[in-house]
Amino acid sequence: MPNIELADVSNVTLVLAIALYAIAMLAYACDFAFGKRQSAAAAPARQQERAEAVALVGAASGAEFAGHAFPADPGDPSELADLSSGEARRGGHPGSGGAGGAGGVTSALLADGSAAAGDGAGEQAAGRGAAGDGRGTTGIGGLPEPAAVIRQSPWPEGRWVRAAFLLTCAGLVLHMASVATRGLSEHRVPWGNMYEFIAAITCAAVLVLVLGAVRFRAYYLGLFVLLPVVLALAVDVVWIYTPAGQLVPALQSYWIAIHVTAMIIAIGMYIFGAVVTVLYLLSARHDRRVEAGLEAGSAGIMGRLPGAGTLDRLAYRAILFAFPAWTFAVIAGAIWADHAWGRYWGWDPKETWSFIIWLVYASFLHARATAGWRGRRAAFIQLFGFACLMFNLVGVNLWITGLHSYAGIS
Repeated sequence: MPNIELADVSNVTLVLAIALYAIAMLAYACDFAFGKRQSAAAAPARQQERAEAVALVGAASGAEFAGHAFPADPGDPSELADLSSGEARRGGHPGSGGAGGAGGVTSALLADGSAAAGDGAGEQAAGRGAAGDGRGTTGIGGLPEPAAVIRQSPWPEGRWVRAAFLLTCAGLVLHMASVATRGLSEHRVPWGNMYEFIAAITCAAVLVLVLGAVRFRAYYLGLFVLLPVVLALAVDVVWIYTPAGQLVPALQSYWIAIHVTAMIIAIGMYIFGAVVTVLYLLSARHDRRVEAGLEAGSAGIMGRLPGAGTLDRLAYRAILFAFPAWTFAVIAGAIWADHAWGRYWGWDPKETWSFIIWLVYASFLHARATAGWRGRRAAFIQLFGFACLMFNLVGVNLWITGLHSYAGIS
């Protein structure tokens, strides 16, 4: 018999988590509206900054830059470190003309994302530790070694985004506590019906958001990831709620902890990747309109986001992690099906759509590996895969009868 008291604790903590997520969304929105902004006309400036960075690299006339993929995006810490290395080399190379002016521009570009020229003192203020005597230290292949690497704090800057991130973390703790207490109240893993499964995958999506925000300084994604999470949890609590109870006999197997856990991890990353892909398409469209001299709406929001290339890479990384987890989940499900029903694959609706999802995301990864299918076309393939995933989660569970009809909704 389920522990009703613990089940009630799970319900209350989930509602509190939804409330904290909603307040965090408001704080993220306030950061977009009132937080520290970039310079005026921020969207065109993103393009101008990168063009000037390319010009600086060309003006330096150094073969030592051949190994670097310029221009670097200020939104990617790894590329910031790479750009900083190239700039330190340029300062220590004895024959690089205009090292003081060019280095000052690059230092300013790294410091605050603006293309303002600076002098030698500005270079020191921007954090350069390069030697100023023009000799430098010879590294591998006769190239000057970088004198210093600019390191940024992984924590958010600005009171609004800092408060929003703390609220997100607090909501995640309550969300995880809700999932855990639900399982303890039922003496089993807490994903035996659609209500529990949605609570688990949204928890995984927020966990990916928090880890990605810290790892890639992607705090700007908080508003956009939390929006579908809050909507899904609201629907889950109001319309899909299922009282705590025991598993149906077909699910009483240790394979549920293996198969469904892998599905939860994969779907959480798929949600994150889909949100970032939508932002990438909007950012790319905005940049195209600016380049064409057309009026671009939402300039304030787009000015706070990194370049489209950074968003594209971040979405791609999410799918790179999600796809192996989904593959493992499908394989584990086939093994479980053999134990439960005596066959590995029977083209049940849930099995069929899981395989379709696998094919679509495999096509996306293949498209990314093919030069002609990167960018927008590959992004549309990914979003089509996510649409198939949502139909598998909602449509197959609610409207199609099969061996996997365990939604728990009458």
